[in-house]
Amino acid sequence: MTSSSIWLTLAERYLASRNLDWESTARFCFNERCNPDDDNLGVQIVKDLHRTGCSLFSGDQAEQNQALLKRVLLAYARWNKSVGYCQGFNLLAAFVLEVVEWCDQDALKMMIYLVEGVLPEGYFANNLRGLSVDMAVFRELLRMRHNNLAMHLDRLQAGESKAGLNYEPPLTNVFTMQWFLTLFTTCLPRSLVVRVWDLILLEGNEVLLRTAITIWEGLAE
Repeated sequence: MTSSSIWLTLAERYLASRNLDWESTARFCFNERCNPDDDNLGVQIVKDLHRTGCSLFSGDQAEQNQALLKRVLLAYARWNKSVGYCQGFNLLAAFVLEVVEWCDQDALKMMIYLVEGVLPEGYFANNLRGLSVDMAVFRELLRMRHNNLAMHLDRLQAGESKAGLNYEPPLTNVFTMQWFLTLFTTCLPRSLVVRVWDLILLEGNEVLLRTAITIWEGLAE
């Protein structure tokens, strides 16, 4: 089985567990006249589309692919009004679209499953509470597994503070926030991202922590 078929099987099982009528859901989410907030959301999404750093969203097919990406992002925002559209969703949805071969309904299924069925609650909403927890857990995990590296980063940050730069967030956050929000789509080759997502969808968000530790181990060397 391909990653695409495995992902969709998992997503559809999740949706079935919620007793969703998918045909009705799809009609609502892809109805471009159903939400008065669409105009504001559309403006916000368009601002991010040019930041989708993928060759598939440039060149001859750029306009068509960006329109499809916008369609999926708006559909998810209509589906989950409490989350809506968050920065970084463009990268997640772009990667999903590529894997599911540009099927907008399959991409929406995957976004629902990923955001609501796999990642912790509040990962993209409620002031990124879920993300903040993962970053805090990661810092402790790094200290347990690689204390010398953690102490080295602490010394670097202490040096910055003494220089009067008023740098407050832990240095690991500079990297891990983007890694976690985009599920590594911005920092790893596509083939590796597919494998990481395979594990995330099968085993859960703890794979994010394991992957980040592995990357830091490579950086430490």
